[in-house]
Amino acid sequence: MRASLRGRDELTARVQQALVLLTKKEAEFIVDAVIGSLEATLLNNLGTDGFYVKLGSFGKFSVRHRPGILRKIPFTGETILTKDRRKIRFISLGSLRQQEKVSNRIRNSKG
Repeated sequence: MRASLRGRDELTARVQQALVLLTKKEAEFIVDAVIGSLEATLLNNLGTDGFYVKLGSFGKFSVRHRPGILRKIPFTGETILTKDRRKIRFISLGSLRQQEKVSNRIRNSKG
C-alpha cells in the first residue's frame, strides 16, 4: 500500500499545495484516507467479477476472476487443474497512458 518514500513525499506536497493546507500532516492524512478507501472498496468487491473503479483520467482498477486451467506435469505426466484466481488490474488512462506510449517508442528505437 505504501509508495516509495520519495514519491509519497512529493504526492503529499502536491496535495498540500492543491488544497491549501497548513501542515504536511493534514495532507498525509488525506492521502492515507483516499488510499485506504480505495483499498477497502476493492476488497469489499473482490467477489464481483468485472467490478471496476475509474478515477477520472488517471486510471481504472478492475477485478477479474480467472478459472483454473488444466496443466500437465512433465515429470509424472499427470494432468491437474490449477486453482481459480482473482486479479486486480490497473489500466492507466489519459495523459499517463500517452506518456507510457511515448516511453515505449523511445525504448524500442534505442534497442
